[in-house]
Amino acid sequence: MFKTLVEQWKANQEQKRAIAAERWEQEKRWREEDREENKAREAAARDRQAEEEARKVEEKARTEETYAYIYKAHLLTLKKAATVSYVSLTCHEDTWTFLARRAFGAWSPEWLTSVTQSESELPGPTTKAEFTKNPNLTPGRITKQEDGMQTVEVSGDNLVTILDALWEGAYGRNIYRNLTDFDPSRRACGPLHTRFSDWLDSLEPASASAPGHALVLDERIESTT
Repeated sequence: MFKTLVEQWKANQEQKRAIAAERWEQEKRWREEDREENKAREAAARDRQAEEEARKVEEKARTEETYAYIYKAHLLTLKKAATVSYVSLTCHEDTWTFLARRAFGAWSPEWLTSVTQSESELPGPTTKAEFTKNPNLTPGRITKQEDGMQTVEVSGDNLVTILDALWEGAYGRNIYRNLTDFDPSRRACGPLHTRFSDWLDSLEPASASAPGHALVLDERIESTT
C-alpha cells in the first residue's frame, strides 16, 4: 500500500513536471512569436517612416523646383516693369491705398501726393509719415475721379517696387513677415500681381520703354485705417 502511494506520488510529480515543461515551451513559443511580430511591426514602421521621409524629400524638391520656376518668371516680370517709363494706373482709391501701403509702407486714401503737407498745398502725409521707400509722387501725378476712382502716374521704378511687394505678400517665404502680416486683404496680392504681369506680357517689346502706357484695375479693396 505504501509503495503504491509513493509510486502514485512520483507519477503525479512527473506529470506536473511534464505539464510545467510543456507550459514553459508554450510560453517560449508565444514569446518568440511576440518577438517576431514586434520585429515585423518595427520593420514595417521603419519602412513607413523611410517612405514618408522619401516622400517629404521628393515633395520638398518639387516645391523648390516650382518656386524656382515661378520666381524666375517673377524676375522676368520685374525686368519688363523696369523698362516702363511710366504707366497711368487707374484704379479705386482703396486699391491704390492697398498697393501703396504694401509697396511704400504708408498711404492714406485722401492723399494726392507723397510730398509732406508742409511743402505742398495738396493733401499729403504729415512730417511723421515714414515710407519704406518714397514713391516720389509729386503734385499732379495723382488725379481724383468720380466714385472714388483715381489715376496715378506710376514710374517703372515704383512699378518694380509694387510688383515685388505683391509677390512677397502672395508667394514670399519670409515666415516672420507672413506671421506678422495681419492685412485681411493680403489674399488680393496674388491676383493683383497676375494682373500686372499679364498686362506687362501684353506690351509690345519695342514699345516697353516708351511713355504713355495705361492700365485700368477694377479690383476694389476695402481700405482699413
